[in-house]
Amino acid sequence: MLRRIFSAIAAALAWLIGLPGRLLGGLFGGSLTPPPVGDSPLVSELREELAARKGEAVDHDKTARMVLLWCADSIVADRPVPVPSALPRDVKEWIKGLSRAECERVISSEKTAISAHIRKLYALPGVRPVQPLTAAEWSPAPVSIGPAPDFVLAATPRPGA
Repeated sequence: MLRRIFSAIAAALAWLIGLPGRLLGGLFGGSLTPPPVGDSPLVSELREELAARKGEAVDHDKTARMVLLWCADSIVADRPVPVPSALPRDVKEWIKGLSRAECERVISSEKTAISAHIRKLYALPGVRPVQPLTAAEWSPAPVSIGPAPDFVLAATPRPGA
């Protein structure tokens, strides 16, 4: 019983508090209507565009990661390894023609720089742009490398010492 009394008092107070707003709205020809429930077409289009851009960014990141891994695997195998099938067609035609030196430059770059190179925003120095390339045959890497000059000086005994 008390609950009904208190809710009736609260409803009456809310009506009294809202009365000046309704009077002013009536005087100026407007009313205090709430905004529409759904989103406007502009907001919907903007949300769709943001979702599409986020999806593209994820795709570019995956492509850059696959190119980086392909270059690393090719250097470890000392020959070009098979091209991943998930890469876009233009990247597949480009990646199979990269030389060992270009792969080393790709590996030493960040994923964002690789992604920008693939999207043709800016070029990685020493790496050809994304275009159809003929498959490259790598010459075998040198089997043995001579010691560094500093090591030779440190390892050989000095006369009179």
